[in-house]
Amino acid sequence: MNFFDLHCDTMLRLLDGSSLADADAHLNLSKAQSFEKWAQIFALFVLDNKPGRDTAYDAYRRLYAGFIRQMRLHADRIVFCRSAAELEAAWAAGKHAALLSVENGAVLGGRLERLDELQRDGVRLLTLTWMGENELGFGGEAGGPLTDFGRSVVRALPQYGIVPDISHLSDEGAAEVFRLTDGPVIATHSNARRITGHHRNLTEKQIREIVRRGGLIGINLCSSFLSDEKSRASCEDIYRHLDAILSCGAENTVCFGTDFDGAQIPCDIGDLRGIPMLYEHLLGRGLSEALLQKIFFENARQFWKRVF
Repeated sequence: MNFFDLHCDTMLRLLDGSSLADADAHLNLSKAQSFEKWAQIFALFVLDNKPGRDTAYDAYRRLYAGFIRQMRLHADRIVFCRSAAELEAAWAAGKHAALLSVENGAVLGGRLERLDELQRDGVRLLTLTWMGENELGFGGEAGGPLTDFGRSVVRALPQYGIVPDISHLSDEGAAEVFRLTDGPVIATHSNARRITGHHRNLTEKQIREIVRRGGLIGINLCSSFLSDEKSRASCEDIYRHLDAILSCGAENTVCFGTDFDGAQIPCDIGDLRGIPMLYEHLLGRGLSEALLQKIFFENARQFWKRVF
């Protein structure tokens, strides 16, 4: 089968010197062997800036260096892709595709010119905030609008070929993103708030707006976002969230943003090796193979063709 995943935190796990080939992580190259075509967006995740430690920007540079090191070490199996053409070339060569996002606009350090640096680095998505407050605005846990700098960033992103990601962003901030830009918006790893009322999940209004703009919504496998009883979260909860998002007209919008290596994953999935089993579960719930191929792969692939 083919799989395109919008979000994982694996690069942070690999800073201990582990190898992407066989790391003790939710995903590695060995666990991806069952996929004919696999595209993985690796998020370079940083915490909000805190006094007395390295800045978010410093952390970003370390993560980026680690990512490039992994790509060089495993160039025979996975390729860093900056465009749709490079994606297709990687698959044609029988290799996996790696793409980059940044999780937390704190990496900009309040400097708009750093968007140029992210563009040169090949970053294609920017998750504007994490849980709390940064220079751009407020995460869902904190609540609050974008700052003046955050508004400037959202307005500038299109010229740098970077798509705004509203996962983690407060509802007030997400509403401002929709007002400030006419282009596509992504929620890389968020579910349906109607099913589980966590602030990290999307409202129906937000889902419909992302659909209208031709964006993407990645179903998150984090147990806390799937179910109010996280210890009992399962494939069936994923189906419930998927069904709710599909009911908003998202057949060509919804995909997966697993949050592997950044979240507690339901036991019946476990890690990347559980994705084929999830496919079979959803097939058994009555979703067609044509629809599942869109959700697991084609929706994200077609987005990349349109936008990048």
